[in-house]
Amino acid sequence: MTKQRTTEADRFKGPSKWLQYIFARGLVTCIQCLPLGFAFRLGRGVGWLCWKLMKRRRAVVHKNLEIVNAFMKGRDACPQASVEEGKAAEAGGSLSKHSELESLDLEEQVREVFQRSGANLIAGFPLSRLGPKRMEQHLEIVGVEHLRHALAKGKGAIMLLAHMGPWEALAHLPTLAAKHGVDAPLGAMYRPLNNTYLDEWIRTQRQSMGTRLFSRRDGFHKPVDFLRRGGVLGILADQKMRQGPRVPYFGVEVPSSPIPGLFHRRSGAPLLALSIETTALAKWRIAVSTMEVSEDLDVSSREVLATVCNQAIAGSLVRSPLDGFWLHKRF
Repeated sequence: MTKQRTTEADRFKGPSKWLQYIFARGLVTCIQCLPLGFAFRLGRGVGWLCWKLMKRRRAVVHKNLEIVNAFMKGRDACPQASVEEGKAAEAGGSLSKHSELESLDLEEQVREVFQRSGANLIAGFPLSRLGPKRMEQHLEIVGVEHLRHALAKGKGAIMLLAHMGPWEALAHLPTLAAKHGVDAPLGAMYRPLNNTYLDEWIRTQRQSMGTRLFSRRDGFHKPVDFLRRGGVLGILADQKMRQGPRVPYFGVEVPSSPIPGLFHRRSGAPLLALSIETTALAKWRIAVSTMEVSEDLDVSSREVLATVCNQAIAGSLVRSPLDGFWLHKRF
């Protein structure tokens, strides 16, 4: 007698998962109804409380920021690197916030990461419910010309994202991009949640805004075909990996995702980077910047492509280091 295989979706169902879903959906729905400015302040307050109570997580952020500070000081000591970083920042329409780190000691930086992460997380929910006109009052978009130029090549575009800013608002990118002359389907890679009910609800919400979602369940070919048809594929590429090519990230060799590089190699789609920076209370700047992949690079090497992608992600985070979600062990 053959044993029936349980699908991944079925494994994450059941009474306890359903109760988790009901609680999470109710909480998110309540937060979405809050005024955006209040949600931003509430998030900073929640972040401050987490900073006070979560000692182990505070140590993780402390270690991450030590590495980021050392990396940025090293770049400041290297004139050529500083020039290249300045050019990259100008391409995206903003300059890296070195002074933001210099004005705070390390423990103050740690506290600000907690507070800003809380603000970005909680404010992201009511922000995602705003209409296009109201959303434009809170989101400034710069560097869209780089995306238009990349799409003109007819091979789609790969957008590398870091965990920074209110990323729930990224589901609105199709509408925002269309207002800036970008006529292309937008998609994103995402990791399914370990709760089928909650995963289906969030997926439906995000796709209702026009963003097509892909996961490992879709395999390799569907995202590549999406790119070949002229789509823009967003990939959160700064996650900690258990496996993958070990290449430098903020000066430290870490296992890194090969996926963006593999998609680039298979589709020929140009690589771009996107950052989200807090500019004021409940206001953010989305910046698109170019990534130069030299013709001399060995694109058949996963290590080479992963290195290029890590440099781009680090460049995005350097624009506003304290907007980075440094609460997980990355190094």
